[in-house]
Amino acid sequence: MFLAKSEYLQKIKRLADMAKELRVNVYIWGEKGVGKTFLAKYIAPNAIVNPNAPTINPVIIENFDKNPVLDFKNNFLIATGTEPLNKDLLKRYFTMDIEIKPLKDHPEDIEEFIKLFTSQAKEELKINHDIKIENPDISENLNSLKRQIYKKYLLPQNKDEILELLYNYYLKNHATYEEEIKDFEKTLFKAMREKYGSKLQISEKLKINRVTLTKKMKALNV
Repeated sequence: MFLAKSEYLQKIKRLADMAKELRVNVYIWGEKGVGKTFLAKYIAPNAIVNPNAPTINPVIIENFDKNPVLDFKNNFLIATGTEPLNKDLLKRYFTMDIEIKPLKDHPEDIEEFIKLFTSQAKEELKINHDIKIENPDISENLNSLKRQIYKKYLLPQNKDEILELLYNYYLKNHATYEEEIKDFEKTLFKAMREKYGSKLQISEKLKINRVTLTKKMKALNV
């Protein structure tokens, strides 16, 4: 399976399907986390990744641009890298090259990948509840997006779980009472500022005097 909602990724899929059918050598390149190995495995699902010895099976070699030398010949080679190869090197080893652009250049695909990683996380972690990703982290493309989703599933889901984590933490680590209270207040005020914005709303929701709140937030550099 290869996810392709945008016209851009549909074009990539058509090229990949052609390479898969014709069994031609392909070099796939793009920045970290764009899905190069994912596409390579779509083209050659039974390939051996980074083999140490000759094999009759299809081969996927990662980071080929860092060391563009083959120690053996193979009938079906898929290689990946972060940089384009020069024309001579490309012509020597490959019939086709495919560039995968970063997610920010085809944002309409983000939601599909969120669904994919959410499904994988629920299956692997044996979790049934759903999560909502309001601000997808695509700073490292699919890597950061997948990490964000798994991290959110691993976070405590209610106050009791949070308190249990704190309890176990304090059994092993703690600062002074004053330092711990400051850390708690700073975290609380940062969250409230992001959620409500104005100090007036924060003071009303937390039922704290606005002058007191302002002084505390200033002291804590929030």
